[in-house]
Amino acid sequence: MRKLEKIVGLLAIVSVILKFLLIPYSGISLSLSILTLAVLYYPLGFAFFNRIQLRQILKKESYNGKSTLKIIGAVGVGLALSILCIGILFKLQHYPFSLTILKAGMFLASIASLIVIVQLLKTKNSFYKKILNRVSIIGGISLLLLFVSDLNIVKIQYRNHPEYIKAYEAYLKNPDNEEIQKKLGIESHKATMSEQEFDEYRKSILDEN
Repeated sequence: MRKLEKIVGLLAIVSVILKFLLIPYSGISLSLSILTLAVLYYPLGFAFFNRIQLRQILKKESYNGKSTLKIIGAVGVGLALSILCIGILFKLQHYPFSLTILKAGMFLASIASLIVIVQLLKTKNSFYKKILNRVSIIGGISLLLLFVSDLNIVKIQYRNHPEYIKAYEAYLKNPDNEEIQKKLGIESHKATMSEQEFDEYRKSILDEN
């Protein structure tokens, strides 16, 4: 499962880069990769962190030498990381409630980190060190996103498309306005489509009206 984590983690990084370059379908690959990580951490965290292979999960002997504390701890850490992954996805995709999810994940991650640090100092076990590394990386990204507004992310992503930024600012002020929503959609297509594709899109809108 660790190879899978590395593969989907790399895919998530590449997807973020492509998303900020406004490459089509990058949002889909970003969603799939981060959601895969979220599932890997929870509900499969108890197996992942204890290095139990998927095909060995239901075998009793796979848990020999694995303390109850490690199993429960892996579940708790996995839940925190999974929530943080979903919060990161929601933030980058501009979905609602992203801040609430990130704050909940950070709260759980903080408690988990404290427990892991105490156990690491007591036992010097690499099990806790590896967990702490993951919490530090994903928690650090989450903390950064907590302090970056959606508008600032849009300004970076659409830095070469000021009309979209203006439309997004108007949308933030009045999100229920249908005309503003329509304008935002048009500017989004304009930013991500070629001139020919956008001309065809605009013609289709005119035909519908």
